[in-house]
Amino acid sequence: MPFIDRSPKGSGYYSFNDRKNGITVFLFGFLVLWVMLIVVGTFLRGPNWNFFGPFDFWDVHKLPVLVNVNLSEFIYVKLLGQAIPANWLLREIWGILFVVLYIFVIPPVLAKTWLKNLYRNLGSTRYMLLMFHLLMMMSLPIKMYLRWIFNLKYIVAIPEYFFNI
Repeated sequence: MPFIDRSPKGSGYYSFNDRKNGITVFLFGFLVLWVMLIVVGTFLRGPNWNFFGPFDFWDVHKLPVLVNVNLSEFIYVKLLGQAIPANWLLREIWGILFVVLYIFVIPPVLAKTWLKNLYRNLGSTRYMLLMFHLLMMMSLPIKMYLRWIFNLKYIVAIPEYFFNI
């Protein structure tokens, strides 16, 4: 993205030594988020669009029970042991807080701690744009792992307004 990386070093050609960050992010987006997901979706997806490992035996007529839960169900029912609130805002407040923290709190915290030099070099607007794109790229594998490990279906599920994250 030329708006973010305005360094004249390596301009006109793309060698890994001159553009390590840009090429690494591109390769992550291309190889992991595109090629790997095509392979996983083609070879590891079984009946009913469920994920099955390469050596898992499955039959079309006998499916294993896959119980997917939303984050609100996981927190209220499994952790707190109470009923899910009927009000959508009370029900989904944990997921909304998680998404707000993920998008709006992590970038400034990283700018003050580990990514000080990057923030100083890019400036606030380009840094926040870069972090937004990186966090959106990382949200897909994070969501996949949460689905595979915890059977987490949605972080925020508001069916009243047809909104799911």
